[in-house]
Amino acid sequence: MNTCDPGSTCAVYFGVLAITAFFALIVVVFVVYFAIKHRDDTADKVAAPITGGMPLELGWSLIPFLISIGIFVWASIVFFHSVRGS
Repeated sequence: MNTCDPGSTCAVYFGVLAITAFFALIVVVFVVYFAIKHRDDTADKVAAPITGGMPLELGWSLIPFLISIGIFVWASIVFFHSVRGS
């Protein structure tokens, strides 16, 4: 049977596809927004050095890690259910 219930590989595939499309869309929107907002018309401006970015660094390292662990656990559960036949 070719259904896409939550315990099937089809659901894992479309789940990963949806997560990827969601974050790709967010990245594209922010890149375009900030490219327009911060365009440099004079080429004379110099940015100040950034200090104290540890929370940002931890955030953009831990959030993708936790998402990937969640996908791994979900896919592992689906795999073991399909192998064991339950």
